[in-house]
Amino acid sequence: METNYTLAAHLLRRAGFGDDPDAVNKASQLGLSRVTDAMLNPDRTPDGIDDAAMIAQLAKLVPENKNGFLPVLVVKMWWTYRMLMSPNPLVEKMTLFWHGHFTSKITNIGELMLQQNQLYRDNALGNFRTLALAVSRNPAMLVYLNGNQNYKEHPNENYARELMEIFTCGIGNYTEDDVKASARAFSGWNLQRGKFVFNPRQHDDGLKTFMGRTGNLNGDDIVDILVAHPSTATRLCEQLFTYFAYPDPKPEIIAALTQTYYKSGYDIKAVVGQILRSQAFYEAKAQNAIIKCPVQFVIGTAKMLGLTEYFKLKPEDITPQNDDARAFRSTSLTRPNGNKTGGLAALVIAMRNMGQDILAPPNVKGWDGGEDWINSTTLLARSSFANAIAQNAMVTAMLNDDILTSELSSASDLIDQFAIRMGPLPLSSATRAALVDYYLNSYKEFTGDSRIQFGRKSRVRQVNRVKGLLALIMATPEYQVC
Repeated sequence: METNYTLAAHLLRRAGFGDDPDAVNKASQLGLSRVTDAMLNPDRTPDGIDDAAMIAQLAKLVPENKNGFLPVLVVKMWWTYRMLMSPNPLVEKMTLFWHGHFTSKITNIGELMLQQNQLYRDNALGNFRTLALAVSRNPAMLVYLNGNQNYKEHPNENYARELMEIFTCGIGNYTEDDVKASARAFSGWNLQRGKFVFNPRQHDDGLKTFMGRTGNLNGDDIVDILVAHPSTATRLCEQLFTYFAYPDPKPEIIAALTQTYYKSGYDIKAVVGQILRSQAFYEAKAQNAIIKCPVQFVIGTAKMLGLTEYFKLKPEDITPQNDDARAFRSTSLTRPNGNKTGGLAALVIAMRNMGQDILAPPNVKGWDGGEDWINSTTLLARSSFANAIAQNAMVTAMLNDDILTSELSSASDLIDQFAIRMGPLPLSSATRAALVDYYLNSYKEFTGDSRIQFGRKSRVRQVNRVKGLLALIMATPEYQVC
C-alpha cells in the first residue's frame, strides 16, 4: 500500500522536479488535494525572483556574443535557476513542456529565446488558443520557421506546415492544399526591429479554403480552426497525460480529458488539474513509469539533495568582484561558497551532456524523450554528474551530520535512508544486494573490517565511502525513472 509520503513525493516529482524529505513530509501532512490546488494556482505564491536583475548581472559575467545580443547561455542559466528555486514548480514544468511542444532554437540572440520562454511561463496553465495565437506572433518562432519571410507573392509554408503537423492536429489530419491555404492566411505576419508586425501590403486577402471553411481567412482564423479540431484536442490531452502520468492511456481517460478541454474553452489548467487529481495519476502503473529527461535528472537530484541553498544567488552578488569570469571556465559543483555561477553553469552543461541542451532542441519536433534519453554516452554523463554532485560541499556536510547523528546499524539501513531521500526508490533485491556489497567491500578495503563504525577517527574515510554509495545509487536503473 502506498504511504502518504510516497504519494506526495510522486506528486512533487511529476508536477515539479521533486524535493527534499522535509518538503515531501510537509506536503504529505498538508494533503495531496491542497498541495495540488496550490500548484495549480501559482498567483497565490509570488516567487520573488528578480528576473531582470539576475539576467542583467549574469550578462556582465558572460562574454558578449560578437553581434552584441544577449548570450543564450545567460538565458539557460537563468531558467535553470528558476527551475531550482521557484516556489511554483508546476509553472516551470509546464514551461518545459511548451518549450518541447512549440519548439524554437535561436542560437545567437538570447533576447528572442528569453522572450519566448517568458511567453510559455506566462501561459503555462492558461488558454491553449491564447497561447497558440501568441506563438504564431512570437519573434523567435517567426525567425525559426521563416514566418518573417511569408509574403503575399511568395508564401512561406514552413510555419503553416509545422503548426498542423507538430503543434496541433498532427499528420494525417490535413492536406497539402490546407498547408498552402494556411501559409497564405499567415502572409504579412512579419517582423520589424525584432517585433511582430502585421504588414497588410504583404497579406493575401483573397478567398482561401482551409479544412472545409472558405473565406478571406487570416492567421487568427487558422488558429481558431486548429485549436477546435478534434485531433488537436486528442493529441494535446494524450501528450499532457503522458507527460504527467504514463504513456498509452486508455481511450476513456483521453475522452474525459478532451471533454474538459472543450467545456473549459481550451483551458490547460482545467486539463492538467484533472490529470493531477485523477486516480490514474496515482495508480501503480504511473509510479516510476517515466524515464527522467536530463532536466528532471539534474534539477531533481539537486532539489532532493537539498542543494537549493548552494545555488541561491542574489543579483547584487553576481559581480566581477564576487564571481569573476572564471565562473565559466571553472564549472564546479563542489565549491562551497565561491563560484556559485560556475556551479549553475555546470548544471546547464550536465543537462547538455545528457542530451538535453535547453533552449537548443535538436529540431522542430523537440526531443523524442523516453528510451531515447538512455544510451552509452548519456548514461556515462549521468554517472559523471552523480559523482560530481556527490562531492558537493553541502552534500558532504549533510552526510557528516547524518552519519554522526544517526543510529544506523547496517549498510542496508544506510541504503534505505538514501532510497527514501532520492525517491523513494523501489530498489530491487538485486540492486540492493549490489549496493550492500559495494559499501561493505569498499569499506573493508580501508579498515579491514566490514562493520559500520562511526567514530571520529574514521569519519572522513566513512563519508568518502558514503559519497561513493550515493553516486552509485544515482546510477541504478531505479533512479533513471520517476
